[in-house]
Amino acid sequence: MKIAQCLPFLKHPDSDLNAEFTIKGKYLTDKKTDLDYPIINEMIDFQASIKAEKNDVNKGLMFKLNTIFSKYLDFRILTSVFASGGVGFINVNKKTKHWIDRVAKDVTLFLEPEDNRLVSYIGQDNCLTVEDLASRNVMPLAEDYPNLNASLEQLPIRSASFQNLISYFVIEHVKNPAQHLNEIERVLKPGGYIILSGPGDVYPSHRVPYNYFNVIRYGYHEMFKENNLELVEEYFPAKSWMSILYLCYTTLVRNSCYNKNQFTKLFQMIIFGISLIISPFLNLAAILLDMIMPFDNRIYSLYMALLKKPDGNESPAPKKE
Repeated sequence: MKIAQCLPFLKHPDSDLNAEFTIKGKYLTDKKTDLDYPIINEMIDFQASIKAEKNDVNKGLMFKLNTIFSKYLDFRILTSVFASGGVGFINVNKKTKHWIDRVAKDVTLFLEPEDNRLVSYIGQDNCLTVEDLASRNVMPLAEDYPNLNASLEQLPIRSASFQNLISYFVIEHVKNPAQHLNEIERVLKPGGYIILSGPGDVYPSHRVPYNYFNVIRYGYHEMFKENNLELVEEYFPAKSWMSILYLCYTTLVRNSCYNKNQFTKLFQMIIFGISLIISPFLNLAAILLDMIMPFDNRIYSLYMALLKKPDGNESPAPKKE
């Protein structure tokens, strides 16, 4: 979404007072208060917290290659059949698209838009993206910057301004998950929908040190109830065996212990190459095992929920078990 299209949705992060924003050069300025926020690479920086990237190129060739891989290939491979357990993330995207087609009738507020394929599916002009770059340890490419850099516990978005919202693996990266749910309920219009995805009870730590909580199903249910949100549907993209496979993949292939020196990075590259070959077969085996074994809503790495904010004329329906 272009900056000018964002303006009707914006407010100050710490105030509900009416703002009259205008663009002045490289700043977004409020005419009423003279408060301004920098604009960097077509992104409004509400936090003024853009950090310089860590320079790994001086550590040697293996680290330089790893930096390039992390920027351009890592996420696409992780969410494919070439990563063990990657089928779970494929299912996340499929279900997200299905729910978008089912409930999205207006502009979408997309929080943590790490998968550009989903943004493209919605349409750039039909999507306002927000991310908290202060809680990232690897900066995205400039062309992948969101529309807004802002705290996801204190959104600079006017109340009741969006009919549909996507919270995409945000909840584990905020220090107060309940406050995050409270904020997304605030900015949602009555009768609007939330597509929420997050970790389950066996998800590995990631984006360290900005990984604070893993929420299990009953914790999600309590937060939904506290914010008067109706649970329309829940979904487990990765059941038990697929989740176990992803944990093994994370331990063997993506372990941070490989970052010790050039030799260990080379060893990681060899293991990664082997994993590309065998992962499709391991994913197939996990799919078959999950089909055979009964699933009791335990031992899952990923969780998704479709939520609805009551429109004022109805009471929320009982939670689905």
